[in-house]
Amino acid sequence: MKDNLLRRILFLSTLFVLFTNVLVPVSANFVEKPFILNRAEVIDDDFDKAIIDYMNKGHMPSTALAIIKNNSMVWSKGYGYADIKNKKEATNETVYMLASISKTFAATAIMQLWEKGLLDLDDDVNEYLPFNVRNPNYPDVPITFRMILTHRSSIASRIANLFTIFSILRIPYDNMGEYLNPGGKLYSPKNWKDYPPGEKQSYSCTAYELLGYLVECITNQSFPEYCTKYIFQPLDMKNTSYYPSYYKKEQLAVQYIYLLGRYIALPEFEDRNYASGGLRSNLEDLSHYLIAYMNGGQYNGVNILKNNTVELMFTRQYPGDNYIGYGLGWQILSSHNDSENNLRMGHNGGMPGSQTYMFYYTSEDVGIIIFTNQHLSYTMNGLMSWFSIIDLLIDKAKQY
Repeated sequence: MKDNLLRRILFLSTLFVLFTNVLVPVSANFVEKPFILNRAEVIDDDFDKAIIDYMNKGHMPSTALAIIKNNSMVWSKGYGYADIKNKKEATNETVYMLASISKTFAATAIMQLWEKGLLDLDDDVNEYLPFNVRNPNYPDVPITFRMILTHRSSIASRIANLFTIFSILRIPYDNMGEYLNPGGKLYSPKNWKDYPPGEKQSYSCTAYELLGYLVECITNQSFPEYCTKYIFQPLDMKNTSYYPSYYKKEQLAVQYIYLLGRYIALPEFEDRNYASGGLRSNLEDLSHYLIAYMNGGQYNGVNILKNNTVELMFTRQYPGDNYIGYGLGWQILSSHNDSENNLRMGHNGGMPGSQTYMFYYTSEDVGIIIFTNQHLSYTMNGLMSWFSIIDLLIDKAKQY
């Protein structure tokens, strides 16, 4: 009965928010004709021509691209419109929603606390929480920091529920015990996978929100405050924040959904799932962060992590993983072959109105960042265009 009531509340709340915040204002933001970039207006060379063609094919209103090499952003460029209605062009200063790239920042925070001796990666997280977390199907198996960092906690992701409860209804994260424990007001058996923690990899945004809450429990400050003080400020990331109110409206890329030949502008919203996907940034700022990781934890003479910590984060924690393996918070993928010396480390991200990519290609010693303000995974054309732009950037990096 309680689970059915919760489902009804979540469903009605979501409908209300969609109606009041999305469907009403969006009617004024339809683009009446399919948006096609005019190649003649922006083309500098064949590279630009190819980028524009792929953007049009994948229905990308804008994209912002960067190449990092030799401790600097050696090339960057924005294409298209961050705001179609006002014809605001994208630049390397345009702020985009990072989506799941945000998870690497949660991992960075945890590893900073690990360096200070405030936790051990194989500790039971219950030692640090005001409530207990156990998979009710396997109550004797502890969940550790390492399991959460590598998506092996057995906590189900359930992104829609997570967003509705903590972002739309704005329920505080200290109620996560109510969400994860049987008998809790927010609990559902679907919040857990039916296998023991540590056994399988299963991507979980919910587990990363628990990770962000653990940072708060250990440091006695909010997760956004911690990241600002110990990550953003040391790396001179002045245009990076979890709060939309931090920015002037003209700084932000409008997030779009492409539907039935039209772009629908989403309303500006605060994704309070901070640790798993709520961070905003631009090319310039995120390049500082990626440079730090490419340089053993150091940017511009400032260390956010020790070199051996970065090496540990870039090491597969469970060698049996398939194509997408995990270090500590960072995806580890084969680059062009299966050689362990030819890998890419980083994270991609996607949510309605945003798709992102941040990877370090180890053999080439090159970093690539890509933002766009429309989620491309819903269509084959979108995905193929996205992969083609990645290939173009990797090839272009050879010039530097």
